[in-house]
Amino acid sequence: MQPSPDTRALGAFLSERLRALVTITNLKPVTSGARRINALFDATIDGHATELVITQLPNESDAFRSVDSEVRWLQLADRVGVHVPAVIAWNPRESNVGGPFFITRRVAGVSIPKHVVALCDATPGLGSRVAYELGESLARLHRVSIADLPSDIERPAHSAIDTAMIWADDALSELLVPSPAFALVTRWLELHAPPAVPSTPVHGDARNGNILVNDDGLGALLDWETAHIGEPFEDLAWLAQRMWRARSEHLEIGGFGHRSDLRAGYAAERGEWDDQRFHWWKVYRTLWWGLTLAGQARQHLDGTFRSIVMAASGRRVAELEWDALCLVRGSAGTSMASTT
Repeated sequence: MQPSPDTRALGAFLSERLRALVTITNLKPVTSGARRINALFDATIDGHATELVITQLPNESDAFRSVDSEVRWLQLADRVGVHVPAVIAWNPRESNVGGPFFITRRVAGVSIPKHVVALCDATPGLGSRVAYELGESLARLHRVSIADLPSDIERPAHSAIDTAMIWADDALSELLVPSPAFALVTRWLELHAPPAVPSTPVHGDARNGNILVNDDGLGALLDWETAHIGEPFEDLAWLAQRMWRARSEHLEIGGFGHRSDLRAGYAAERGEWDDQRFHWWKVYRTLWWGLTLAGQARQHLDGTFRSIVMAASGRRVAELEWDALCLVRGSAGTSMASTT
């Protein structure tokens, strides 16, 4: 992982891009994951102080998507009323600042899951409000016609359900160690697949950990690097995965809200809700995450992407096998979905 950007270089870039005198202070890296760096900094722009964030891709070849593409998704989300940080500037190429990057306004709040849960626990009504506002934001995104998306955003050849099952079959075949549990769950998904519905834009990774929460509610939905065309319940069910709840198991949505809160916010923005479809995607997303973690561990072992983060992913595969089996135990009824 390369070091955080040089403040002089960053100031020079912003001065040229904004056609203003910009000075940078207090640059502080806040996360350093396997693929990207985020850093907070203060900027004085023609004498006016503002708080900003830079998101940088040290190695673009390892990124899920280009900076240009992620910026377009952020701008689209902002236009339709999704809670996102406003984009200030970006550079899709290597420069004296470092790898490709984009800069956004800083939004107040906490993002570490256990801190989100703790804040919601300490603030009456906050968790319900955040879940409701997530429902609103996602409904606004899901209402966007794919015809209005930039032409370079890939249009899938199949329905979201078919695309999901093709991916699962491929991922199962690539496991280093066969998983009878995942094979059984995949069969369950095949037998219970709901009818296809029109595709929409989806965030792809909406969850506790990719949101900013403050005393007022949802500050922002972050990390649009996996946004794509899919089915709305990909997003809605991903919020309900057990691993995002920070041990607050009784609150299905992120450990801070109930499904009814999310559903109410979604309906308020004319989103159509279906509990059976929600459950199917909840099962699928559990399977997807388990197979993804196994794939990340394989990438470390075969040298494709050596990283301690990728290596550690393999430790949680058995946990996801258990979660998936619990979800398909018995029947597809909503009572099962609401308790696991």
